[in-house]
Amino acid sequence: MLRFRALASGSSGNAYLLRTDKVSLLFDAGLRWSTLRRFLLAEGIAPDGVSGVLISHEHRDHCGCVRDIAEQHGTTVWANPGVLRAAGLASLNSARVMETGTTTIFGDVAVTTFPVEHDAVDPVGFLIHVAGKSIAIATDLGRPSGPVARAVAEADLVVLESNHDAEMLHQGRYPYHLRRRVAGPTGHLSNAQAASILAENIRPRRGVEVWLAHLSKENNRPFLAIQTTRTDLKRAGKSEVRVDVALRDRPSLVWNGSTRPMQLSLFPGEAP
Repeated sequence: MLRFRALASGSSGNAYLLRTDKVSLLFDAGLRWSTLRRFLLAEGIAPDGVSGVLISHEHRDHCGCVRDIAEQHGTTVWANPGVLRAAGLASLNSARVMETGTTTIFGDVAVTTFPVEHDAVDPVGFLIHVAGKSIAIATDLGRPSGPVARAVAEADLVVLESNHDAEMLHQGRYPYHLRRRVAGPTGHLSNAQAASILAENIRPRRGVEVWLAHLSKENNRPFLAIQTTRTDLKRAGKSEVRVDVALRDRPSLVWNGSTRPMQLSLFPGEAP
């Protein structure tokens, strides 16, 4: 079995679930525990059935309920030393160190972490190898880097931040200091930045998929993110790549390593 599920992706909480024959792994757990528990049960996983939680960085929307999971169910928590300390998780009995740049084996899954540029303590992305396929997760980063480019190039499924439309951010309600932070080199990727990373690095081979992630509720729209990415991919001769958006506040996309028909995702009340 191979099932990768976006449970939530946004500033209100992030969590991705990978299930195989041997393990059930959470990548980030930034929701309320009651909400994440409900999502897990809907996936057929008891709260004590999670094999491990891997944390990308210490911001609450990525690790908000990790302590609840660990203390109530003894679930192993994995992160680099900086993230464990910054998130207040280093003292957990179930905390385990996963150094940035190293590979850790979880049953039939191999996970390599790589550094990303974000205003946090040693934040990372994940490159997951499972069942002959690879998944790259890179959210919460302000600019591209070599490690991100290499992960995107290797992956069959790319989960990449496409946080904001630059014009919407500029014209929006955020105060100046927050707009500056979001658009800065250690903030969040714009639609244009995400599209450029994908167009330049993704491999044009059959079955590659992209999930645009961590979209801003205030400063983006799904159809804008998809349209920007698909335009750049088409210019790069990679129009066969499927593009979808992971929803902010509820389970949405599922991937099992197989090729699906390509389509443009639309959402209620929106048009391309």
